[in-house]
Amino acid sequence: MYCDFLAYYGRPGSEIERYLELLRREIRQVGEMAGHVMVESMEFGGGTPSLLSPEQVASVMDALRANFRFTPDAQFTMEVFPDASVTKELMAGWRQTGVNRLSFGVQFLDDGLKRMLHRSDTSADILRILCEAREVGFDDYNVDLMCGLPEQGEESWRQTYREILRMRPAHVCVFPVSVRHEGIGLYKRRTTLPPPSRSRLMYEEAMKGLCEAGYERTTRHNFRLGTHDCTYERMMAQLCPVIGLGAHAVSQSKDCIYKSHSHLGKYATAVSNSDLAVMTGHTFPDEEKPHNFAVRKVENLRLDGKDFARQFKRSLHEVFPEEIGLLEECGLAQMSNGDLVLTEDGVYYTAAVKRTFFHPSAWERFEAMRPKEFKVERGALDPIENLASLLV
Repeated sequence: MYCDFLAYYGRPGSEIERYLELLRREIRQVGEMAGHVMVESMEFGGGTPSLLSPEQVASVMDALRANFRFTPDAQFTMEVFPDASVTKELMAGWRQTGVNRLSFGVQFLDDGLKRMLHRSDTSADILRILCEAREVGFDDYNVDLMCGLPEQGEESWRQTYREILRMRPAHVCVFPVSVRHEGIGLYKRRTTLPPPSRSRLMYEEAMKGLCEAGYERTTRHNFRLGTHDCTYERMMAQLCPVIGLGAHAVSQSKDCIYKSHSHLGKYATAVSNSDLAVMTGHTFPDEEKPHNFAVRKVENLRLDGKDFARQFKRSLHEVFPEEIGLLEECGLAQMSNGDLVLTEDGVYYTAAVKRTFFHPSAWERFEAMRPKEFKVERGALDPIENLASLLV
């Protein structure tokens, strides 16, 4: 169960309440359709769900429990923007609702850089929050870090990842900055970004530090400490079904993928009319299934040849001779005992490796499912009496 990343800025409290009302209604509708399936992981985010009070979070959690079954050890993760508004009492309130894992969008600990990028959090806030999270029972939390930002020097980055390592979070995600679309906030500052080679050096320095500190890299971005299990990541590696709830959410199973409305009014119209809030989707025909399998599995740094053969009764080389040849020629992957294993270059450029396995007809369809230039027409939640006008 997962919500794809989308943010709505400057919304009044009444609109937040209206959205939560719609979300609870969609939870009931989808729960009935899904037959109260068993759920192992719930990811509450992106955007900034940490703006919600414990009472608001509890209303969503209660709706989920009433309409889905959860395993005894299910993970309930919530995304948090770690600014001064996040108090120990607030986190304790979230904990009481059943949220048992937090994911903090720290990104970096350079206060000068934060001011330049108009972020309201400070390094002091962040370090306080990480300490207090453990005090109220969040032993398992993730920290997102970002390198290759404008005017982010090597020493600033080094201080960031070393300070986070000192906190010993269960999981760390490291994201080199990539700015390709006008809808990304950093687009206007793209000329001030460091060269890609320097971003990669920063990433690799942090990766080395994490691995030396006992972290295991499980994907390009994700590092886990010891035996800590991120249930969602593990389930994605196993191609488990994902039910997306809320505006802009993406759902997928082994053979299909679909995306919900990003425009709030259209989302509201669908849910209010007891319709699925689906904007677009695709069921993979037989000829595309091996490609979809490879695209999703290679995220985990290798393709298991025996696993692939069990699924499709053919070897990787039989299905993907040209793709494997191209990846080997470019130094992005190599065959080893029947498995396709990504090289360090391949890990860093995982997105390029995944694109290599796209079925020829899939790329245009994939791009059509993304908001144009990442500029989502987000809209507003119209009054209920005017929702029908959006059907035109």
